[in-house]
Amino acid sequence: MTAIEADIFTSREARDVLRNKFVLMIGDSVVRSCYKDLVKLLQSDSHLEDYQLKNKGERTFEKDVLLEGGSLGVMSNDVTYTEVREFKTNVHLVRFYFITRCYSDYLMSICEDIKEETEKPDVVIMNSGCWDLTRYGPNSIYEYKKNLPLGIFSLIKVLPSHTVFIWNTTLPLSKDVKGGFMIPEVYEKKSKLREDVLEANHYAVTIMKEFKLDVLDLHYYFLNHIQRRAKDGIHWDATAHRRISNLILHHLCECWSINTPGRIIMNKNPMKLPDGFKYYEDDVSENTNLQAEDSNSNDLPPDLGKQIDNVINTIENGYSNDTNNNNSNFNRNKKLKTNHNNFNKNIVSISNYNRPFINNNNNIINNGFNYNPIQPHIPMNNYINGFNQQPVLAPLFQAQLQNQLTQILAPLIQQSFVQSNNNNIPNQFNGMKRKFSGNE
Repeated sequence: MTAIEADIFTSREARDVLRNKFVLMIGDSVVRSCYKDLVKLLQSDSHLEDYQLKNKGERTFEKDVLLEGGSLGVMSNDVTYTEVREFKTNVHLVRFYFITRCYSDYLMSICEDIKEETEKPDVVIMNSGCWDLTRYGPNSIYEYKKNLPLGIFSLIKVLPSHTVFIWNTTLPLSKDVKGGFMIPEVYEKKSKLREDVLEANHYAVTIMKEFKLDVLDLHYYFLNHIQRRAKDGIHWDATAHRRISNLILHHLCECWSINTPGRIIMNKNPMKLPDGFKYYEDDVSENTNLQAEDSNSNDLPPDLGKQIDNVINTIENGYSNDTNNNNSNFNRNKKLKTNHNNFNKNIVSISNYNRPFINNNNNIINNGFNYNPIQPHIPMNNYINGFNQQPVLAPLFQAQLQNQLTQILAPLIQQSFVQSNNNNIPNQFNGMKRKFSGNE
């Protein structure tokens, strides 16, 4: 299972991070659910209820206000549907705009709204994809590629330089999506929709890189959590949205140099390891007294540990031969020492293109990805870990490694599980005023 680089925030900690901040969220129904979970988290530690996730256009939700559209206008499933919600206290302001296209006259009205207001957003979180790819004709993917740069440029023109702009990639869809944007008239697009989402995500990340904006790759994070997806194949449950809120809050902490709660051990604060432990070990020479049974850590049976070491070395050697990253500090003459209990803890997929990485010599390192055209959400090349500047294996090769290790370890785990069970059988916005009011 993919490691998630995000800490866990309580309601109080979330309020502290977003104190005196204006968060603007723009997107479809999935982004609306993200807005609802963030509003919920700012008031309590409880999760959203199912009916709250399914509702749309309601007059109020958890003390927020419907400003425009929704039940105040015409409730429909059409591209003209609008919904503007706002939650505000003395020290918090969160606003949501429902859009069906990444660039349109309606998006331009949002830009005008931002331009005219005194208070500017400190954070903008945006996604647009599913409606763009299904409801705007047979050439929707090409229209999307034409519209996205125009929409992003229109927004950043009216945003101050201190605003953190985060683009969320579109979450994974199931083969059989229903409801929401998927009306009977566009059912023929089902078979190709998932491929279109991958292509759109890849293109969106490329555009954000050009504009030097941040990307939160939710598609990558939730590929291994599809059990949290709703039955319609589009939306996600309350635990998934709380995970997204934690990812956003952790990312903002990194941007604003705020200490995270520390409930999850992150790469920048690695766990204390035994004396003499090394992440990397030099190639074994003839004078080395290292015994074969000592080559694996974690007290695994010698034969099993040897199999795992062989798999790791095979994957790593293949990776070293297939990639050429001249900017990396990775020493090709060293082998990664196996640490099976902490596998896959070094993936970094939150990309902040505003912050260059700085190594121990105060040299700036470019944070550029070489994108894989087949699996664009997975960088092909090895790159420097922004939390502790330690090189890591590319996620594609980590996935290969995890699959092979699973095949080796599965019989042993199953046997232990059976023994354990046998031994433990129990008996518009125009004129919209943004002055903070209300209670925290």
